[in-house]
Amino acid sequence: MALILVASTEAAAGATTVATGLAHRLADAGHDVRVERLSDGSDDDRARADAELFGALDFASGSGTPLQAGSLGDTSGTVILEAPAGANGAALAQQLGAKLVLVTPSGAEAGSAATAAATLTIQTRTRDAGPGLLPEDRSLAAPRVAELIEASAAEVLSRSERGDAAVCDHIVVGAISHDAADEYFERFPRSAVVTRNGRVDLAMAAIAAGTECLILSGGGTPSPYILDRAAASRDTTLLVTAGDTPATVHAIEGTFGTAPFAGDSKITRAADLMRTTVPDETLQALLA
Repeated sequence: MALILVASTEAAAGATTVATGLAHRLADAGHDVRVERLSDGSDDDRARADAELFGALDFASGSGTPLQAGSLGDTSGTVILEAPAGANGAALAQQLGAKLVLVTPSGAEAGSAATAAATLTIQTRTRDAGPGLLPEDRSLAAPRVAELIEASAAEVLSRSERGDAAVCDHIVVGAISHDAADEYFERFPRSAVVTRNGRVDLAMAAIAAGTECLILSGGGTPSPYILDRAAASRDTTLLVTAGDTPATVHAIEGTFGTAPFAGDSKITRAADLMRTTVPDETLQALLA
């Protein structure tokens, strides 16, 4: 039996990313893994979202709902617990008899007591990759279409096959360019393209290039050509927002690096990075 507590020194430090990546790392090593999100009893939307994410993993099991530390049930096997944001990880790990994985952003103070209690400390948002380091990564920082809709207060005109869960790695402005528009957009896979409503040529090129999300700024009703092409597309979600292009870009750019960890592409990327962050000898120390 191995009980592992993943705790962070501050909110949004990357504990959910680490817990998911570590679970994938252990599953790849042949372990049956259970992942749960602990709750401090408050009505926390983020805790519920994390628990639902864990419950839906195809390589691990989980209840899908936040649990109290005293109500874990069967803890045989390999169990990873994500601590509530702001929890005293060292004290909680001692209470549960768990190994502590401490997650702290690069440059943040972890505290000597917490560091001493940790079997493994992982620094996030670093420039370098290596044991104990989880580097900044565009895919992990990228928002989903859902966050872009909320940030831009956009109206959804049609949804792609991937819908609101699609991840956008880039913001691309549909500006006048000497390059052919479709070739320009194809340089940025998994992007959110922002262009003024009325630029039918740019909108059609963005859809043809398979952009994840096309945001038409300036309000109004788009051309029927755009509506028809977007409705037929399996790749592009079409939005319209009242703000102009600069205001729309400003509204959505803050979602990068702050969006919740979710989506298959992020799970896969976290698993890839954790192979370097948690080498074999460190993994064995967590299981000992």
